[in-house]
Amino acid sequence: GVKVSRVSCGENFSVLLTSRGHLYTAGMSEFGQLGNGETGEHFITANKIAFANASKFERRAIFVQSASDAAGLPTGGTAVETPEDKKMVNLTDSADIAIGSVACGRNHTVVIEAPASDGRPSRVFSWGCGGYGCLGHGAQADEYRPRLVGTLRGPLFAANAPRTAGAGAQCSMVLTANGHVYYWGRHRSVGEATMRPSLVDALANNGHVVRAASGGHQTVHCCTENGSTVSWGNGPHGELGYGSNAAKSSSKPKFVESLDKCIVTEVACGYGHTLFVVRDDDEEDGKALGKVR
Repeated sequence: GVKVSRVSCGENFSVLLTSRGHLYTAGMSEFGQLGNGETGEHFITANKIAFANASKFERRAIFVQSASDAAGLPTGGTAVETPEDKKMVNLTDSADIAIGSVACGRNHTVVIEAPASDGRPSRVFSWGCGGYGCLGHGAQADEYRPRLVGTLRGPLFAANAPRTAGAGAQCSMVLTANGHVYYWGRHRSVGEATMRPSLVDALANNGHVVRAASGGHQTVHCCTENGSTVSWGNGPHGELGYGSNAAKSSSKPKFVESLDKCIVTEVACGYGHTLFVVRDDDEEDGKALGKVR
């Protein structure tokens, strides 16, 4: 069988990441968000996608046979291998690319390669709806197969490789090994957008970012190793964490005061809410949590 290690969901589709770094997709594909080169179909089973070369995936004959709920998420099943799978064309002579991080926006997906054993920098790929430049390719065109985000390559990323992917409704971001955050796509409710990945310079004085997530209405949360959390974007339901009487949006990273000194170990963003997992190992952690409660 296939061991699923992580699931990310868009509006009407799902992406499953296995323990071996393989991807399976299921659901609606109106904008190409399943990454199989097709649109307008509803796949009940989850289709595995694999790289045929350095810039795209191709749909392959490995499926997870399963039922599907209304959102397109498989509810269980086992892997079935067909003879055609023996003919898979790999990126290298030895093995498929392994994916280490995946994030789904409303109708698009961003993935990052797992760290390579030879030290080669991880690459970033995106596909699906390209509105507001959320795919990072410099245009608003949809992509029906995964496409390499070329801006996040080169000498600059040799020792600062992308590690964590994030995606909001119409935006995307990556967190690198050195704690740098790159953002692209829609960033204000009035429709302003960044068409290619751009370094968020305003985070430079907030400490080394170790956790980051994006979601909902173009919201971003970044958590540092020293216990500070900042957020920005459009948060009409309070998902930015500023408080009930505070602003509902911010165009620049802003300190989340209620989480001061809290060491965040996990952060996740939904469409209209945010969830934090906070460390509670010692007295100092307890004091910080006491302020939140």
